[in-house]
Amino acid sequence: MSEVLHDTSITLAGHDFRLLPERAVFWPERAWLLVADTHWGKCQTLRDAGAAVPSGPLLADLDRLRLVAHRTEATRVIILGDLVHGPSSLAPGMDELIRDWRPSLDCELAMVPGNHDRVIASPRGLGRLAAWQIELLPAVLELDGFRLMHEPPNMAGPATLCGHVHPAVRMRGRGESMKLPCFWHDRAYNTLVLPAFSSLVDGAVVKAEPGDDRWAIAGQRVMSV
Repeated sequence: MSEVLHDTSITLAGHDFRLLPERAVFWPERAWLLVADTHWGKCQTLRDAGAAVPSGPLLADLDRLRLVAHRTEATRVIILGDLVHGPSSLAPGMDELIRDWRPSLDCELAMVPGNHDRVIASPRGLGRLAAWQIELLPAVLELDGFRLMHEPPNMAGPATLCGHVHPAVRMRGRGESMKLPCFWHDRAYNTLVLPAFSSLVDGAVVKAEPGDDRWAIAGQRVMSV
């Protein structure tokens, strides 16, 4: 029997969202699934640098994305930047892998470009996006009083969902310490920062200011910390 997943519901700017242990946010009103920082191709980039990294983490990430889209019955998945990691993401092996996987994701797929996505926004890369059936969205997508973008805003404005920071929290107890990915609501900038979806990305511990909220992902559960 599979383990039960425990989501957490929050309200942001009058809209309900679900924070999911799969490192994703579900927007029920639109049936959209939001993830950030997938960093496809990081395995190959590390191998090019001489590290012995298998393709297993990427395959597991792709399967997790497929399964969470199915679980939520999402009609659209939007990646909030850093879809790919670098030039190695356009290697023939990566291209074939994504082409083979894409039909298993039975919904629309789109991306807001991030700082790692310059290679995919080149003329060669745009052709690859078309082959992968991924829609390229504006760098800042505004709708329903929200902004969807990659990097956190540098000034207060409309409610924002983004990535880039790879937020994490440090949990301590009984003489042990563990770093966990987290969702971070920066109240000063009215911004919800998503954890990195890629399992190969090391999170950065964020310091919460008074009034901020953080929700850690501990196994199959999202919990307030």
